[in-house]
Amino acid sequence: MQDKAVAAIGRLALQKSGQAEPYQLYVENMFPGAGVNYDVLLAVFSFTTEDSQLVCRFEGVDTEKANETSYQKYVYRKGAANGGDVTFTTKAGDLAKKLNTLVGNQVKKAIALCRVSNYQYDLGMLLSLQDRLTNDYDTILLALQNAYTLMDKKRQQASGLSFRFEFDGERKYLADFPIFQQQVLLHGTSGKSEKYNVTSQGTNQLCSICLENKPLLHGFASPFKYATVDKPGMVSGFFSRRNNWKNYPICSDCSLDFEYGQKYVAQKLKKYFYGTSYYMIPKTVRSQDKEVLEEALATIDSFEYILKEAGQIRFAEDDLMRLLGDSGGGDAFSLNLMFFEENPTTKAIKIKLLLEEILPSRFRKLFSEVPGKVNPNPLYKGVDGTSKDPSNLTFSFGLFKLFYEDDFYAIVNDVFVGQPINRLTLYGRFMKIIKDSYFNTSFVNKVPQTPKLLILKAHLLLNYLSQLSLITTNQTIHMQSEELTEEIRPDEKYGRAFDEVLFRQFVKDNIGAFLQNDAQVGVFALGVLVKLLLNIQRNKLNGASPFENKLKGYNLNAENLRTIYRETLDKLEKYRKPGKRYDELRQIISDYFIINSHRLSLMPNNELSFYFVAGLEMAYKFRTAKAQTQEELDDQTEN
Repeated sequence: MQDKAVAAIGRLALQKSGQAEPYQLYVENMFPGAGVNYDVLLAVFSFTTEDSQLVCRFEGVDTEKANETSYQKYVYRKGAANGGDVTFTTKAGDLAKKLNTLVGNQVKKAIALCRVSNYQYDLGMLLSLQDRLTNDYDTILLALQNAYTLMDKKRQQASGLSFRFEFDGERKYLADFPIFQQQVLLHGTSGKSEKYNVTSQGTNQLCSICLENKPLLHGFASPFKYATVDKPGMVSGFFSRRNNWKNYPICSDCSLDFEYGQKYVAQKLKKYFYGTSYYMIPKTVRSQDKEVLEEALATIDSFEYILKEAGQIRFAEDDLMRLLGDSGGGDAFSLNLMFFEENPTTKAIKIKLLLEEILPSRFRKLFSEVPGKVNPNPLYKGVDGTSKDPSNLTFSFGLFKLFYEDDFYAIVNDVFVGQPINRLTLYGRFMKIIKDSYFNTSFVNKVPQTPKLLILKAHLLLNYLSQLSLITTNQTIHMQSEELTEEIRPDEKYGRAFDEVLFRQFVKDNIGAFLQNDAQVGVFALGVLVKLLLNIQRNKLNGASPFENKLKGYNLNAENLRTIYRETLDKLEKYRKPGKRYDELRQIISDYFIINSHRLSLMPNNELSFYFVAGLEMAYKFRTAKAQTQEELDDQTEN
């Protein structure tokens, strides 16, 4: 985690919130979820000076409404379960017990702190108050209980107890006195040096955040719960927790910025990316560039993750990344992305992936520029969505989530940092999902993922990764380029079940990203041929296609493919008139599959299976656009 970036965010947020006093960071709202207002019972005391002595009188009980904006004046902070809360403000309940604890504990602690901190005015006020609380204890308790019983049960369950003081008619609350401010501040920061019954703090050393020499440094000041030091190996100094300040020294000033920054990050910079939680934390290139940081935070904060379009809800995971890339601010700031899992009970977080200092230009490349190059491919037009509401297939990181469900963090890391991705690993990922879809139709966002659609999505991912130059391969491309310049032949009377020109144009358009070498083209072409055979069988056998049983559940190797080729030709000869059709496709297979047959054994099975299935599912792309092909008419005549 970039501690300096989080502290800078906290510093800016503190300035903008108008929270000028550090103690205010540690004041808590007694009932933040109780609605707009809740009741606070106030024991009211007046102070007058008589014969040079400050005299305190109990004036009765008043009730005020507290809310999200007024709670600060009561200076409430929860304390230990057996020692009462930190100041005089506490939650109502058993008022006798509450008042007894206050008189016997809280008042004495406040008086002692006044003497240590030399708060002479507050000390005089508290000594006079202590005398009045002791002498009028029963009267004060009865007045509080009477006011409490006037509330209904619902109001009682969300009510507090505090004090109000009056000096010459001027009302004052706990927040108006330095002693109570100091109590809350000390309690809020005590955990920064004390933990596990150990005190860890240093003096006159460098702070790890501001890099300045500071008189006091805390050893447990990180507000993030992932920063644990209770396990061996997490601290310096031979596993001595007492020496943790050497491992993670944070001064008091930076600890306030850091804590407020953590709260801001958790509340406003937590986002979601295809089911995973992450924090998006901006960091300026120049540490003092407050305007740039403010603009980056405003951009992130204004983003709507859930969008409603035409009555439909859409999750806009990629949109924020695209927005930051296209923001026009240049690379004046970078972004840290921390993907994590949070324990719902303890709120402790486990970091799954940390991407540091990703520039907006990288977001622009990943989410705007490269998708802008690959999305217009006509292969992706009108193939996504439902048959009633077709849409174009476009790139999103949801494609990686589809094929990398069990290892999403790793692929996100590789793509963001530009780590090369092995092409053969991709084939294995593709085939796992594609094979499943043949036997169990899978769904994404309630949309069926057919093998045909999955092949196109795999094609799109290969295209995307190729544009990013992230796909690695040890194979040499040997395409027969002179055969790819054939002119488009004139329209024929009928459409064609296989058009050689369309096929060769596809090969030409997909050299590099999708098709790497002649052997792949041959296997792809064999898949097209088998698809033609399956279509003929379904036509002649009332929808049945028994040859599909010979495809080994799409777990294919080189020998399987050679056998499939021979048996496909044998079946075609039985079903069709000899020597009449598919000669062009058979010639392509001869040029690419047969000639390169010796290479097939060198190719992994997933690669062979992928290109065979790709040809099988994309065979429809190589038909001429006619209502009915001559072959189909012949089939019907032969029946």
